[in-house]
Amino acid sequence: MKPILVLISVLTAILIISCDSTEPTVGSNEDTVIPNHFFTVDTTYLDTANDRLVAKGTVKNNGSSQVTSPWYVEAQFYTNASRSTKLGGNYTEIGVPLSTGQSTFWTINYSSQNVDVRDYPNFTVGDLRGIYK
Repeated sequence: MKPILVLISVLTAILIISCDSTEPTVGSNEDTVIPNHFFTVDTTYLDTANDRLVAKGTVKNNGSSQVTSPWYVEAQFYTNASRSTKLGGNYTEIGVPLSTGQSTFWTINYSSQNVDVRDYPNFTVGDLRGIYK
């Protein structure tokens, strides 16, 4: 019985250690979605020097109330424009409030210990949303 407990303990430890806790959680239902945002993606590129994918753009508050800071812009990263294979996602904090009709810039980076992002120079982003965490 004791060898089985030791084996289970070792396997559990290996599983915990091997989990990649550096990947951010995105798309959570626990986040509060901020409605009426219009997102534009202006630039996407592979930053080979830092092994990451970068997306930049703007977001406009088309709602009837002010967005208070801090709030976040979240995006999902896909292997290509078909959006059939998701690499992962990330978010960035926005430290300025947005009144109705105002816009601001955002930049979101994605890197992973599980995926070699250099294999996906033609990536795309989608599922952008403004959220409160």
